[in-house]
Amino acid sequence: MKKLIQNTFFAVALATVIFSGCDKTEDIIEDPTTNTPNTGNATPTIKGGYGSFAAVHSVSYTTVQGITIPLDVNTAVSAFYSAPGSSTMVDAGTVTLNSKTLTKNSNNAYVYQNLTDPLSFNQVTWNVSGSGGVPPINYTDDKPFPDFSGYNSLPATLTKANGLTVTLGGTVSNADSVYVIVSGGDKYVLKRVAGNASQCTFSASDLSIIGNTTFGMIQVAPWSYSQEDFNSKPYYFVLETCYTKQGVTIN
Repeated sequence: MKKLIQNTFFAVALATVIFSGCDKTEDIIEDPTTNTPNTGNATPTIKGGYGSFAAVHSVSYTTVQGITIPLDVNTAVSAFYSAPGSSTMVDAGTVTLNSKTLTKNSNNAYVYQNLTDPLSFNQVTWNVSGSGGVPPINYTDDKPFPDFSGYNSLPATLTKANGLTVTLGGTVSNADSVYVIVSGGDKYVLKRVAGNASQCTFSASDLSIIGNTTFGMIQVAPWSYSQEDFNSKPYYFVLETCYTKQGVTIN
């Protein structure tokens, strides 16, 4: 369960990365960094927007005695800003997704992570009561969630010197972009490709930052977004699915 929670936090942190640059035309972003995802990472900033919302479906695969078990968790993040481009988050009142209330952190970022009362994504309906400059918001995202069907092609062992190519063509659907992440030790490396990309390739140099481990992770996260205006202010709505293969040997 501890690893499941960690991977869920990582998916939420990934949603934060999405919020930092919602540009469907951008092809690749590389971002080697320290792998310390936690609830504090859920502080999204969308360029040009007054607020952002993400519904995140996280699927983690663990193999035990030869049997691969998928564990699914749904969570959500949102944040609101005094002005486009501002880093100051503001109180928006009560925020709910499918009638379940997100927790407001001390920095005004909103997060849902109550695994004892799981979210269902049969629908994705956001409601915001509004406060100050944030108007009441009611929005149902009726797009299908992005999907990735190529889990079985992800390797169980990764030799950094050989690089890594993750096949995406024919396995990703309903996505504007895809993030692919390789994590080892306390580091990860991330790349972004278009939703219709045939593959995502990491060179030996790309992978050199991550550590050797017997419990590495490879993650594939397709996502899409929409812009909607409320009181003539743009807000962004993200659907993300994050698939994680755990227990990857990295050397």
